[in-house]
Amino acid sequence: MTAVGVFIYSRILPQQFSFQLGLKFLSTSNLLTIQGGFWRLLLIVFLYLAACLLPFAGLLFLMTLPALMFLLSIANGWAKTMNAFFAAVAVIFVILSLTHTFSPLLAPAVAGLAGIVMARSAKPATSIETVIFLPSLVCLAAIAAFFVLSGIELSMNPVQAVKKYLGEAVDLNIGLYSRLPLKPEEIKAIQDSKGAIIELFLRIFPAICIVSVLSVIWINILLAGKILQKYAIELAAFSELSEWKTPAWLIWVFIAAGGMIALPHTFVRFAGVNFFLVTAFLYLLQGLAIVSFFFQSRNISMFFRIIVYFLIALQQLLMIAVATVGLFDLWFDFRKYFRKDHATD
Repeated sequence: MTAVGVFIYSRILPQQFSFQLGLKFLSTSNLLTIQGGFWRLLLIVFLYLAACLLPFAGLLFLMTLPALMFLLSIANGWAKTMNAFFAAVAVIFVILSLTHTFSPLLAPAVAGLAGIVMARSAKPATSIETVIFLPSLVCLAAIAAFFVLSGIELSMNPVQAVKKYLGEAVDLNIGLYSRLPLKPEEIKAIQDSKGAIIELFLRIFPAICIVSVLSVIWINILLAGKILQKYAIELAAFSELSEWKTPAWLIWVFIAAGGMIALPHTFVRFAGVNFFLVTAFLYLLQGLAIVSFFFQSRNISMFFRIIVYFLIALQQLLMIAVATVGLFDLWFDFRKYFRKDHATD
């Protein structure tokens, strides 16, 4: 993924100097600089936050908001960007107060804050694990706080609050399915399985939250890294994503989680299933890093890469195969063979 400019900077200049020079260039670019000062920065953040509240299209803005806040923080300083961000959130909060609706603002506020935290933690020598972990922790803490506070408001415990929201989500999806050209018995079968679906998602809800947050942060890091490369800004954590590996001890968590699933105790099985899903997802990320390394070593076109990634996202069997490659990389080190093959070409 490393661009030619990044390669030249990393080989000719010391890393710290390269980073600072890249920041100086980025701060004078027309794309991310806020030459008009704080008010222009505030306007950009406000408009993007407002776009996150749009129906349907707002999801795309919301998913990329951490990358935007990250880049704005890099170009303008995290403190200045954070002030503009909280000011924009306050303005939108006042506007929404006229309609007595505040909940739509929660997700953009958390996503934007995660991007600022990501920028604050992304220093030249910072590991990719730190850059991912801190903003993910912010998002997960916000999710936990939301269900705790919702439970207090509804006189429920957090688990009951989660179950209530899952029930509403399932009802919404059943309503959508009922509008599709399905047979009446098929719709009835979906309606009859509502309770089982809610219980299933309730059991794996912690894993769903962790995997979803990690996925969003990972995608935003990839997006921000691509843009940084265009300005010859090299962060070791960003430029070596294709070399990323899970720690060796994770295999023991994976094995222990599989064993916990087989035990009869309900809470132990609950923990085992969630640990298993999260560790499997981490091995999927490692497998994707190996696939990315292979593409780079063979100079595969971006068009073909997009097709492959798209198929992996859609096909569960391909996803399992990639995760399996990530798991067995602990013993086989596939990237080592790719390097040898490439050297002999």
